[in-house]
Amino acid sequence: MLGLTEINLKQSRFYQEVFAEGEIQEEAKGEAKGKTEGKTEGKAETLKRLLTRRFGRLPKWAITHIDAAVETQLDGWLDAILDAATLEEVIGPRPPRRRAKSP
Repeated sequence: MLGLTEINLKQSRFYQEVFAEGEIQEEAKGEAKGKTEGKTEGKAETLKRLLTRRFGRLPKWAITHIDAAVETQLDGWLDAILDAATLEEVIGPRPPRRRAKSP
């Protein structure tokens, strides 16, 4: 072996540069993910506000449905709100209720 110990390797300029580059890339990925999540959350809040103004208080199922949506779905719903006559025309029908299992 070349006689490089782990400590010597970690102190080398090459190792430090590679390690720093990896940290920078991971930080950039984290920032991009955070921006995307923030943008999606903002669209969901805007949609809920507009739907409430148009159709009144939103049922719990609608809020849950909106909060689970991806950004492209939210974009479509934001566009649909202008022409829809009902909440269901915007976000789809209420999901069927689950029946409780009897003992």
